[in-house]
Amino acid sequence: MRRLVIGFTCAALAVLTLAPTPQAQAPAAGYTTLEATEANAATTFWTPERFASATPLDLPLALSTVEEAPAIGDPVSSPASAPRGGGGEVNELLFNPAGEDEIVMDGVQPENRGTFLADYTSTRVIPRKAEKKYPWKPTGRLFFRNLSGNTSWCSASAIGKRIVATAGHCVSNGNGSFYSNWVFVPAYRSGVAPFGNWSWSTVIVTNTWHTGGGGVPNAADYAMIIVPDRLIGKRMRRVGDYLGHYGWQTLSLSANHTTQLGYPGNFDLGSIQHQITSGAFRNTSPNNVEYGSDSRGGSSGGPWIQNFSELASGQAGIGLNPGRNRVVAVTSYGYISTDPKVQGASIPDQRWVDLWNFVCNAGAGNC
Repeated sequence: MRRLVIGFTCAALAVLTLAPTPQAQAPAAGYTTLEATEANAATTFWTPERFASATPLDLPLALSTVEEAPAIGDPVSSPASAPRGGGGEVNELLFNPAGEDEIVMDGVQPENRGTFLADYTSTRVIPRKAEKKYPWKPTGRLFFRNLSGNTSWCSASAIGKRIVATAGHCVSNGNGSFYSNWVFVPAYRSGVAPFGNWSWSTVIVTNTWHTGGGGVPNAADYAMIIVPDRLIGKRMRRVGDYLGHYGWQTLSLSANHTTQLGYPGNFDLGSIQHQITSGAFRNTSPNNVEYGSDSRGGSSGGPWIQNFSELASGQAGIGLNPGRNRVVAVTSYGYISTDPKVQGASIPDQRWVDLWNFVCNAGAGNC
């Protein structure tokens, strides 16, 4: 059976019986978890037809927002790590994409802006197949089954040895119901999984999103997924060792600049990893920051990475915020009108740290 248990600030728990398979639990107020009853719960669900029919999850849209002051406090962080023990490709064909790889993207302009006058640069990841290199390859498509029974995708990234981060709205509808059958495909391109596809064992999401009503901006629209090890060649590998993984840093989204990665469906049909570079534009209530961007549905959950880089000789330790390849947010929302050309994200704070502590403590070697 699949059981959903939602944690409240008081001792009472509400228990709902749902469809068979995974089990949901809320071990503490502030977040809710969903656990698979089998280690590779999604593998039997996914067929080439279901991969091919997946559509980008609609980006939650805000009509308007209210500006607010930046969050205060000291950031908490975890370092990034390059691949360990080699990261050769496996190139699993998920489905035949019917020529998606030949799509030409028009209209990319450096230093573009929308009606909000927030500057950004938008491009498919270049050079060709750069997504197979670190630090791009910890980012991928996150496939899942939505509540209507159809298949969708978001974006996600590896932030630990067995940990993937995404948006809360990519795992739950915001009204207490989980999606299902998540599969993470790092460095996805045109129907091919160059580093294989990775199933899930546990999903954890903040109650701020999970039972918050589904509206945006939301103060903590983020989630984490524990992915089981899988056989690569002749040995079992952890996703974060195989690909490398990003670090993360809380309270660092304001007054920063980031590289935003993901698979927006409005560019290249979401078949090629896309990259936005922009700086913080404005803080919005509650606990969000907006950056310039022209990405839409499918980009949800993609990482916003500070100091996205490979260090040059002599560069280490320079500056006041040197932590490199650290996720400081994940894509949360856009606007009903496409004209502003901005996206917003919740500022990771103690709620992010609480999710991290749970997934790390859930199994030895997870982080």
